[in-house]
Amino acid sequence: MRNTVIKAVMLAGLLVSIARVPLQAQSAALVAATDLVYADIDRLAELGVLDSVIVGQRPYSRREIGRIVRIARQRMEGSRSARTSRLGDEAMALADQVLRRVESRFPAPSIDPSTEEPIVSPFDGASLSFLATSADRRGFPGPGTMLTEATIDPLAERRLGRPAVRGQTTALELSQLLAPAGWLAFQARERVEYRRPNDSTLKQTDGEVLLASARARYRNVALMVGRQEFAWAQSAGDGLFLSSNSPALDQISIASDHPFVLPWLFRLLGPAQGTLVLADLGHSVVRSGSRLLAYKVSIQPSDAIEFGGTFMDHYLGDGHRTSSFKNQLIDFLPFIDVFRHHNYIDPTHEFDVDSDKLLGVDGRIRIDALGGVTLTGELLIDDFDKNRIRYLVTSSGSSTFALIVPQLGSPALSLKLSAKHMGIGTYTHAELTNGITTRGRLLGDELGPDAKGYSAKLRWSPGAEMAFEVEGATAIYSNATYRSFYSDPAQTLFELYKDSHGTDELRDRLVGKLTVLGADDIALTMRAGVERIRNAFFTGGGRHDYVAEIAVRLSQ
Repeated sequence: MRNTVIKAVMLAGLLVSIARVPLQAQSAALVAATDLVYADIDRLAELGVLDSVIVGQRPYSRREIGRIVRIARQRMEGSRSARTSRLGDEAMALADQVLRRVESRFPAPSIDPSTEEPIVSPFDGASLSFLATSADRRGFPGPGTMLTEATIDPLAERRLGRPAVRGQTTALELSQLLAPAGWLAFQARERVEYRRPNDSTLKQTDGEVLLASARARYRNVALMVGRQEFAWAQSAGDGLFLSSNSPALDQISIASDHPFVLPWLFRLLGPAQGTLVLADLGHSVVRSGSRLLAYKVSIQPSDAIEFGGTFMDHYLGDGHRTSSFKNQLIDFLPFIDVFRHHNYIDPTHEFDVDSDKLLGVDGRIRIDALGGVTLTGELLIDDFDKNRIRYLVTSSGSSTFALIVPQLGSPALSLKLSAKHMGIGTYTHAELTNGITTRGRLLGDELGPDAKGYSAKLRWSPGAEMAFEVEGATAIYSNATYRSFYSDPAQTLFELYKDSHGTDELRDRLVGKLTVLGADDIALTMRAGVERIRNAFFTGGGRHDYVAEIAVRLSQ
């Protein structure tokens, strides 16, 4: 085992050191949503030095990050010269350090695109990690249905690829980038693993293509095809639709590359961002090959306020009910579909589309008068119709709330408090019982349906090169039985209730994480945690699980 790790480290270091070339062009290539640069961008946003930046739609392109740091630099320099910055000298110095590191990787885009040179980077980045865990994954109890295909392991960090096995895993990831022009980019990322699973029936080696996509940009419109990740969350660890660490989608999408201003009176809404995604969710036990159509629009009325609206439609798949193109089109338009009568039972009339529709909003507000305290929140209702909107913040809806204190007495300390309530039917459906998943991995918040979670995260970053986080969290998973029925003869009022309460599963965890950023874009992360579970798997008794992980990352 030791020799395997040493050889992998030497191989990764050799390949990347040979192939590293300066990336002076700002291409259409995306920067993965799990890249450590987003922690820097979040820190700059918390300190209030960013402008015209939509937090709730990621990943960003390299060009967009270059634009962000250019505007941030101009804003900071302007504040210094005018002596109007609300930041103290210590906070300004920290923001300057963070910004310098981001600028070193993502210089401002060239004014003349013709000067951009092609990028050929066969080893655009690499990471080597070792993980050990004793945690068992378990399925989500879907109310009124069978278990969904997704599984949970709150102690482990979610990954783009398959979940880590119980036991030990050594993983090597390599990334490639080809950008023949500033408007076109091809990207890929793979992982190979050597494992020592506790379950002897699992194989010891595994490999997977994590990302593989082509992206073309014309002015501010980008078209992308392939496997890519999306994050529609207002802060790390959140995201009811597409979480901040959601698995990648096999998709085709169109999006704005950077925020834009709408015409006419809509200019008053401020910078806006839009994304439309059509994805194939892959193999599943039920309704294999189902589709997901999702779109999100975000606006920023001021640099301290952001609002977003999201719609998802999960539909089709093997064995789906046939319906007309007109019905399928209306199914994608929630402002029409929510008010019409649906037919799923009368064979003398055209059937509606078998689908699970999700609708929701999210927001972010920074309060400068309180030292930059930031409030974030999100609401989601699953399988909605006009009769269920009244239950948006109770049984049928899910909601998250977070409070971020960017300076807890000192710029080196910050605090995040969060609370989540998940609705009874979130991510579940009577027909599409594979849930909102791709290849068995949940796209949204891993807390799952009919659960509650609370957490507090304290972050200490004495300088731009190091950060230490400690998080305490507790979660309550319901073990109730449920009853679903139509409460009217026309079968339009669908009700879902808890019939009886069981003994809930309770999980408490404490996790610490250290990130050290060195020269030449080398990063070291170490993470360790322990979790106490009471009434584990809803069968009674308790257990304690642990996780320990160390990773070295190298990026261009």
